[in-house]
Amino acid sequence: MTDSSDEDSEIFLSTPNASFFSFSCTNNNSVIRFVCSILTKKRILISSIIILLSILLLITSIKLFLISKNQNISSYNEPQTSTIENIIERVTTINQSPTIYKTTRTRTTTKQTKTSFSPKSCPIPIVNATWNQLGTIFINPLDQCSPSEHNLCNPRDIFIDDVHDTFYVADVNNNRIQKYFLNETYNSTIGAIGITVASKGLILPQSVFVDIRTEDMYILDLDQNPHINSSSKCFYRVHLWKKNENVGRILLSKQGEYNFGYFYHHLTLDKEMNIYVGTRFYIIKWLASTNYTERIAVAGKNTEKPTQSTDVYDPITFFVTDDFTLYVADWKNKRINQWEVNTIEGKTIIGDLPNVLGITLDCNGYLYFIQTKAYTISQFNMETNQTRLIVSFGHYFERSSFHSPQKMQMDKHGNIYFIDLDQVYKFSIVLN
Repeated sequence: MTDSSDEDSEIFLSTPNASFFSFSCTNNNSVIRFVCSILTKKRILISSIIILLSILLLITSIKLFLISKNQNISSYNEPQTSTIENIIERVTTINQSPTIYKTTRTRTTTKQTKTSFSPKSCPIPIVNATWNQLGTIFINPLDQCSPSEHNLCNPRDIFIDDVHDTFYVADVNNNRIQKYFLNETYNSTIGAIGITVASKGLILPQSVFVDIRTEDMYILDLDQNPHINSSSKCFYRVHLWKKNENVGRILLSKQGEYNFGYFYHHLTLDKEMNIYVGTRFYIIKWLASTNYTERIAVAGKNTEKPTQSTDVYDPITFFVTDDFTLYVADWKNKRINQWEVNTIEGKTIIGDLPNVLGITLDCNGYLYFIQTKAYTISQFNMETNQTRLIVSFGHYFERSSFHSPQKMQMDKHGNIYFIDLDQVYKFSIVLN
């Protein structure tokens, strides 16, 4: 019997000779029932395939949506830099340990771009920058070697913290580190007034480096005064002096070579906080990853006739860039050398430089060096190998042959500072 309510009980077939006709799947004819069975299974199979394809399409759409959303979230969460972070990146290029830019970021930029330098964020004109030729005496204009707050006695090193606008001096014969504030006004007659931020336990502090994030100081000094003890050998020490603490902690100590302590010695740190110490014939890198218990020589080989490309001879000052390239003022060899990471030889950038005692790098990638007896500061373009005289200050020293300008630094504005005897001089950049 035919059930008119069953939609699957009727099959409609179209023929050329009739619009349609129908037959019942409940018919007792075995052939008709067999055909109906096959057609019903095909309909079920087709429906199943359609449903399966719909599910797969839905899953694919959901996956594409989630991938798109995750990419947006990842882009949003890429490192952003605040104003202070931008300042820190910029000023490290013109600090005691100048740093070449490897990334440039702005508040609206979400992608990192690798470049050598970032001239857009550099306040120093990239072409024909000029400096005031008169200059001023920033510290100790009265030229008195004394322990007063506005005097120095045989300073050996300076460091500029451009984040906090502070200026540090390793005041050797007063056995202290002095700190000055660059944004404070001062009496030009007596000069800037400093505060002592480290002294207890220091012996002839040679060099100072400041972590501009924490304001902790790393100080290189000696374990004895070789002039008093008449010793040809002494140890150097590196102290970690935490901000606002009254005493430091010795991180490392090592005996220097013959007559170590009679010459100038320097330290700096790289971005991984490895400590570099200059001895008479080597620059030694103390590894932060070993808590400063292990060291390697990154420059220097011979102690007898150390004049080859593998050697340094009294490296009076040096700095390390972000890619761990080392730039050295190789004093006795009368040259400025570049030591790339993991190399055993230095490349001479500038040669035949008698008495080169100070070098620094600006944010445009220009190298600056001071020639002591010529009383000049020059700018060197490492891409074109061209040198340009920017400051001549012989008029300050024309009455005496005992002056010895050395250790030069540049602040975030491009002003140049250097040490001479017991004083610190400043030559301001001229901004148009």
